[in-house]
Amino acid sequence: MEGGRGYATEAALACKDYGFTCLNYRKVVSIINVHNLASIRVAEKAGMKKDKSFHRAGNMLHVYSISSG
Repeated sequence: MEGGRGYATEAALACKDYGFTCLNYRKVVSIINVHNLASIRVAEKAGMKKDKSFHRAGNMLHVYSISSG
């Protein structure tokens, strides 16, 4: 599968904007498997920062988030 066209980043930015402007969320969160480097890059491009990591069902996961304002 080819990647790198920016569709995932564009979708992430649209979801973030929708959450903040239409739903009035104060925070948007992504939970990403630590091995999913492409999703980590997308979250970072969307302005998200890693908050913490945790184990769930045998997987190590990162929590990325961004706050409005």
